[in-house]
Amino acid sequence: MKEAIFLLIFFSSALTFSFASTIIRGDPVAFSTFLPEKLELYQSQKENGYNWTEEWFEQMPIDHFSFTDARRFRLRYLINLDSYKPGGPIFFYTGNEGSIEGFAENTGFMWDIAPKFGAAVIFAEHRFYGKTQPFGNDSYKEVKNLGYLSSEQALADFVELIVWLKNDRIKNATKSAVIAFGGSYGGNLAAWIRTKYPHIVDGAIAGSAPVFWFQNANITQDIFAKIVTRTFKTSGCNAKTIVAAFNAIDELSKSDQGRNYLNQVFVLDKKSQIEKIEDAKFLKDFISETMKSMAMIDYPYPANFLTPLPGWPVKEACRPLNRNPSKSQRKNVWLLSHMVSLYYNYTGTTKTICANPEKCEGPYAQLGDPLGWPWQSCTEMVMPQCDSGLPNDFFPKTCPFTIEEFLNDCGKQFNSRGYHPGLIRPNWIIHNYGDHFPSASNIVFSNGKLDPWSGGGWKDSNTREGSLVSIILEQGAHHYDLRGAHKDDTDEVKKVREQEANEIKNWIKQAKEKYSKL
Repeated sequence: MKEAIFLLIFFSSALTFSFASTIIRGDPVAFSTFLPEKLELYQSQKENGYNWTEEWFEQMPIDHFSFTDARRFRLRYLINLDSYKPGGPIFFYTGNEGSIEGFAENTGFMWDIAPKFGAAVIFAEHRFYGKTQPFGNDSYKEVKNLGYLSSEQALADFVELIVWLKNDRIKNATKSAVIAFGGSYGGNLAAWIRTKYPHIVDGAIAGSAPVFWFQNANITQDIFAKIVTRTFKTSGCNAKTIVAAFNAIDELSKSDQGRNYLNQVFVLDKKSQIEKIEDAKFLKDFISETMKSMAMIDYPYPANFLTPLPGWPVKEACRPLNRNPSKSQRKNVWLLSHMVSLYYNYTGTTKTICANPEKCEGPYAQLGDPLGWPWQSCTEMVMPQCDSGLPNDFFPKTCPFTIEEFLNDCGKQFNSRGYHPGLIRPNWIIHNYGDHFPSASNIVFSNGKLDPWSGGGWKDSNTREGSLVSIILEQGAHHYDLRGAHKDDTDEVKKVREQEANEIKNWIKQAKEKYSKL
């Protein structure tokens, strides 16, 4: 249940472990996160050679829905006009929970097809993330500031920016089609902006968007863990061996000798070593989150998304775990430790591993800004999630998810900033955006079966309802289709990208016809 405050996810020692673990998945995007002071270094280390200019929209309203608040802030966006032809479309990425550079670097599909369409490329940063801090260093200081961090305000930001770009920043763009792109939470935003503002945005590619992962949307609380387990089992892992290893951690933590073995076999940082029986829980939570993150990024080629990994990393992780459990508790734990080592030390340069983010920092950043996604999770983005154990999944049981326990975690994180239970709205997302989209059009919802977030997707099969399209990749991880073309791409994802490009072509054609009548 503590996994619920997730996404994006991961970082600072200020977070409680429950927040840190959920945030790791929390994202639903999951692009590496960078602190503002590290952005210049990141600019010089871009992997794929994508080029952009950092610019700012100077007069963004703090509150789009009040006529008594005239305050403004600066919103950052990245722009590239190299492929743009006058009157061509605007490809607009709806930024999610993290610095915008990470999304620009990991959404190669936009860059790849921009020349074909003569498109301008825009990546807009989400308020309260990266450099876009409405109240500067005080943005996260208290709830009276944090209250302006919401999906609704972010969508309104994007609308203001799009209108200004078309009329003032980009030449001959007043009648340009606007196509939204987004992955994970950003995919939600892409779908929602098309649904809420169809007169502004002409179509949306919503990759791995868990649009229905909310209360009263008929999503089972343990579907995430179930899909992770399925991904590992189909990659060769023996579920009984993994369960035996988790049980062995409990048993070994009961003695000094056993705890010493756990510290050694997992190469734990001194600050996060197992010192008492109760510490077995944070180690098991850490391993569970590692496996869930690996399932999200199970790409067919080596990648450096959340951490450096080989191609098909889950299959690699399952090689030592494809046998029946051993009678030796230490042997079972040793087999599981190989999976952890693969995720955190594939390069062989990590000396120790931090398993408890309350006490030390891990070797790799995760998703999102330290407080941003937890705040969203504790207000409107309440996404129930827990583990059931066998036969549903091979993780230690944490179900059921309850709002009461969730609020307890939220209080630990935000009470000092003025948070209280009255601020959470667990049903608001479904009330605001809907649990189906009867009047929506021109949206592609793509999901991969390897990706645990697919459990909250629009559909779980390939289907079309009007111009709403569901595309399911049998061998697809988290927003795999949004990544740039790679020599080791599957034939399946190549076909999916071609289909998405054809949908975009049709949307642009429709937009031209619309504007020709104005």
